[in-house]
Amino acid sequence: MSLMRFGFSRRVPRCVSSSANGPVAGLIGLAALMLLLYAPGNALAATAANAKSPLGMNLTAMAYWTNEQPFLNAFKTSGVTQANPTGWWTHTVMNFDTKEEAYLQLDANGYPTTLTANSSDPNSPQLFTSVGVLIFRGMGQANAGTGAYYRAGQYVVLYDGQGTLAYTMDASLVSSKPGRDVINVANPTSQGIDLRITATDPSHTGNYLRNIRVVKAEEESLLAAGNVFEPYFLGLMQNFRVLRAMQWLAIDEAGGSLINWTSRPQQTDAGWGGPNGVPLEVILQLCNSVGSDCWLNVPHQANNDYITQMATLVHAGLNASQKVYVEFSNEVWNGYPQGDYATAQGQALWPAATAGMQAWQIKLNWYGMRVAQTCDIWKSVWGADASRVVCVMGAQDGNWGTATTALSCPLWTGAGNAPCASHNINALAVSPYFDPGFQAPASWLTAADGGLAQLFQQINTTALPAISNENISGASAMKSSYNLPLIAYEGGQSLVTNTASPLSLYTTANRDPRMGAAYTTALNNWKTDGGQLFVLYSDISVPNQFGEFGALESFLDTVNPLTRAPPKWQAIQNFISGNPCWWTGCAGTIGSTTTPTPMAPVLSVK
Repeated sequence: MSLMRFGFSRRVPRCVSSSANGPVAGLIGLAALMLLLYAPGNALAATAANAKSPLGMNLTAMAYWTNEQPFLNAFKTSGVTQANPTGWWTHTVMNFDTKEEAYLQLDANGYPTTLTANSSDPNSPQLFTSVGVLIFRGMGQANAGTGAYYRAGQYVVLYDGQGTLAYTMDASLVSSKPGRDVINVANPTSQGIDLRITATDPSHTGNYLRNIRVVKAEEESLLAAGNVFEPYFLGLMQNFRVLRAMQWLAIDEAGGSLINWTSRPQQTDAGWGGPNGVPLEVILQLCNSVGSDCWLNVPHQANNDYITQMATLVHAGLNASQKVYVEFSNEVWNGYPQGDYATAQGQALWPAATAGMQAWQIKLNWYGMRVAQTCDIWKSVWGADASRVVCVMGAQDGNWGTATTALSCPLWTGAGNAPCASHNINALAVSPYFDPGFQAPASWLTAADGGLAQLFQQINTTALPAISNENISGASAMKSSYNLPLIAYEGGQSLVTNTASPLSLYTTANRDPRMGAAYTTALNNWKTDGGQLFVLYSDISVPNQFGEFGALESFLDTVNPLTRAPPKWQAIQNFISGNPCWWTGCAGTIGSTTTPTPMAPVLSVK
C-alpha cells in the first residue's frame, strides 16, 4: 500500500487497541472440508476452484495483535527470535516491562536458556524475574464490532523442557502436567493472554523451557499432525488465485534489508512475527495448502547468492502446478527505506549522472537494473520451469514515468544490459487505489448521515472514473511499448486520516453496502480497461486511522452465508464467481480440491 503518499506508514506499535472479531467464520472451499469435520456449528459452502479466479489477496503483517491469526499455534504470531530479543517482555511482579529484553540469554531459536541476564545488563542486580509474550493482545471484535475478540474456550499449551509457565489477563490455568498446560479463556477481551516463563531449567542441566505451542484444545490433533494453518484461515483464502506475502516478508521493514541467505527467518524460530518476517517455507506451505500461486518479494539489499538460494528453495518447495510472482522489493519509487537505498546505490554506481539527472531518475535506473538481474537469476535457476516464474516490475499508478524509466534504464550501459525490459520481465504491476482525493471536510461530518452520501458521491463520480482513466492509459501504453500486461499488486479503497475526526465516517463507510458496490465498480472497470490479475489489499485487518484496508476485520467475521458477510467481502467473492479470468492463458491447474498436505513436524524443536 502506498501510504507514503498520505504521510503514513504501515508500521504498527508493539501494543495496540483495535476493534474487530466475532462469531464463527463460514468457510469456502472443499480443501477446508476435511479439516473442519470435527468442528461443530461450522456450515460449509462449496465454491469454484481458484484456477480461474481473477483476484489475488495481500496478507497482513504478522504480529501478536493481527486479526488475521492464521496459525494453529498462536505462539507463532509472537516476534520471538534470537535476532529479536524484544519479542519477549521482561517483568517484575509490579512492572510489566523492565526493558531488559536486550540482555536475555537466548538459544538459536529465541528461547531464554536462563532467567539470568547477561553481563551487559546495566541493572545490578537485574530487575526482571520473568519473561513472556502476549497472545491475542489488542485485537478488535468481529462482525463490525459486535462479536468476539477471539475464540473463547480451552487452549492447550505444550512445551519441551522443565520450568513453570504462568498465565494472566484473559487466561486462567485449568490443569498442568509436565510438558502440557490447559488454560481457559472464559471471556475474550482486547487484553488477550499474558504468557510468562517464571522458572526455567530448575536443575541447571540445560533442559530449559522451549518449543512452546499454544493451540485451541479441539485443534491439538491438527497441530500434532504437522499442520500449520487455522482451517478457518485456509477457507477464507481458498478462492484467491495468488497470495502476496510482501508484509509477511516484512519487505518495508527489516526483512527488506536482509543481505545474506543465512540471516533469513527460520521455521525453527520461536515466533514468526519478528522484524525480519515469516519464514519463506511457511509462506510456500500456505500457497500449497490453498492451491494458489505465490507472490514473493526479494529484499532490496539481498546479494546474488540470496536471490539464487531463494529461487532454488521456491522451485523445490512450491507445488508443480503453481506459479511464482517475483517482485524485487516493494514500491522502490516511494519514500520507504528501499527507495533511499536505491538512490544511494545508483549515485555510487553512476556518479557522472548525478549532475544531469534528478535523484528519482537515478533511483529508478538502479531499480530497473536490479529487477532485471533478479529476473535473470530466477529464470536461470528454474530452467525448464522458467515459464512458471512471472517476474514483475512495480510502478506508481498514474505516474508512468516510474515504469518507463525503470524499463529503459539507460544508465545501465554495457553489452547485454539496458534496456531492462529485455531481461525476462513479464508484467508491470501498479496499485489502483481509490479514495476521495482529500480528507473528509468537517462539513461532511455534521450531515445527518455523518457524511456518507458526500463521501460515496465523491468516490463514484470522481475517484473511480479517474482511476479507470489511469488504467486505460497504462494498459495501452504497456501493451504497445513493451508488450507487458498490466496487473495490480495492491488495490482497493484507501481511506486514511491524520486526525481522529473522519475515522468514524471512514469506518462506517467500509461497512456500508455502497462500499461493496464501489468495489464491484472498481473491479469491473479494471477488467474493461484492460487490466489482468488484481491483488487486493488486504485480507484481514482492524480499521484505524491508518486505513480500513481489510476485506474482513477479523478471521472470525461471518462469511457464510455470503449475504451476511461484510460488503467488501461479498463484492470480492461475487466478482470471482461471476468473472472467470479473462486474459489469454490465465486458467491453470491451481485450485486443488484435495486436503492440503501437512508440513513435516520440523516445527517441533527438541
